[in-house]
Amino acid sequence: MSEAPTAILLAPNGATGALRGLVERLINAGIAVTTVDEFDGMTAPFRRFERPPCVLIDLRDIDAGDLDDWKHATDTLRRVMTTLPRSMPIAITDGATAPLIVACIHAGAADLIDLQLEGTGVARAIVQRVWARQAERASEYATSRTLRGMVEELVKDLVRTERRSIDLEEKLGKTTQEIAERLPAILLVLAEREVSDTLTERLEAAGIVTYAYVSGEEALREARPLAEQAGLDLALIAAQLPGIDGLEATRRLREVVPGLDVFLVTAVDDGDLAADAADLGVVGFVHDPLANIDEVVTRLAQLAHESLQRTRELAYLQRIKHRHERVLARYRSLPREG
Repeated sequence: MSEAPTAILLAPNGATGALRGLVERLINAGIAVTTVDEFDGMTAPFRRFERPPCVLIDLRDIDAGDLDDWKHATDTLRRVMTTLPRSMPIAITDGATAPLIVACIHAGAADLIDLQLEGTGVARAIVQRVWARQAERASEYATSRTLRGMVEELVKDLVRTERRSIDLEEKLGKTTQEIAERLPAILLVLAEREVSDTLTERLEAAGIVTYAYVSGEEALREARPLAEQAGLDLALIAAQLPGIDGLEATRRLREVVPGLDVFLVTAVDDGDLAADAADLGVVGFVHDPLANIDEVVTRLAQLAHESLQRTRELAYLQRIKHRHERVLARYRSLPREG
């Protein structure tokens, strides 16, 4: 007989109203639900079971139009995954908008149950599916932990072998050195010249190299040489542009600069736009008109610095990887007994 699914519900204000009804329906469907009102209360129930329970997060009070509420929702999901590293949280909402759903998925939610839409059958199926996937991850984690120990020993051997050459050789190559010396760079594609000029001036004052264009075609012509010669760390693109729109500009830009973080500026709350943007890898939205320019500039500058740091780390890791590949090649070339 298979083990019955279990769940923990994090509900700071208690399981009330429609949420209480959902809990009762899940229990009646054979899913044991433990309700807690704070993070600390999740740890013991989560570790008590051999197969970890699903974690349900009450996000009913989130205002879909309030950016601070969005941040609270995503911060809550990330904190749950930090507290319970192998959890796959399920967000519980009440009438969520498409952008909020996308934000929750980007933050790490395994799925979402909307109290206005999902009935008992769908909710039960979501919990069962995520619970089963968590169990698979727990098993995978146990295996990977054993393998990790073996890999760590191998890495230590490689590091010891290469230490002398690393000390003697220049720490970073020419490309890595150029990345280390350059400033963070942002690509702006905004149709409104006045807004673009204001953002450019503020970002430059904050130490961010800024390349501003008023159309997607113009930006795309310059993107490749900018990325190759100067470097790009972030892009801010208006959804509505003359010529090709922001989504098409984003699609083409990510073909030219794979992995570039893109934020979309939009004045409308459009579910289809949000879904299409998520498919293209857009990492966030900025609402137009910009209510607080200083706040936008501060956030963009922070994200650009973080992106540049990731690029530096990747360049360094690539160099270390090449070193280790040379060591392995030399090892494999050694004669074997027999």
